[in-house]
Amino acid sequence: MPTLPTWVLKYKTKGIYVKKTKNGYALYRGHSERVEGKAYPVFRCDEYLGIVTEKDGLVPSRPPVKGDVRVLRYGLCQVAQASCSVLRKNPRRLDLDADTLYVRAVLGFEGRESQAGYEGSWLSILFPGLDLDRGLGEREAQFLPNLRRQVVSKLEDSFGPDGRQLLSLCADLYAVHVNGRWHLSGLSEPLRRLASRHSVSLELGGRHGI
Repeated sequence: MPTLPTWVLKYKTKGIYVKKTKNGYALYRGHSERVEGKAYPVFRCDEYLGIVTEKDGLVPSRPPVKGDVRVLRYGLCQVAQASCSVLRKNPRRLDLDADTLYVRAVLGFEGRESQAGYEGSWLSILFPGLDLDRGLGEREAQFLPNLRRQVVSKLEDSFGPDGRQLLSLCADLYAVHVNGRWHLSGLSEPLRRLASRHSVSLELGGRHGI
């Protein structure tokens, strides 16, 4: 390939490939692999990233949105999972509906304890199929106030001096489902650092990455 301009080279990192076009330089994320019958590796494109021009820099690809877009509150759910999930053990041991009680308590901390609040939260992914409109049994209703206090205590005290900032930043972290995949929106660098410091998983992966 001919020598690339310096304004293109800064985008050409490991795994990034460049192709000259009439509008600029197209960037691709890809890899090379051996193919039977070929004497040389063949390039495979994993993702088209956009066009680089000297004037505008990288102009990202903007694929059309297909189907519905779903946005869920994500950050607090993950912080609660890190600090409060152990609180489900006691109601489970007492043969109560531990998931519903836990979800109600976390949503109550947000001020969104309703079916609509549940359906707009990542909790609806972690604990699918709950009906928050149903009435609680007598034992559940007696247990819930204590669980609420425990959730508040855990969320406010588990992260020491970082707690207030962590909770504030995670309130702006959302999971967005678009074009068949989940993405994170609002993951700032300060939030990433605090989450890492306190072992709060914010990644959309494992059993939580739907």
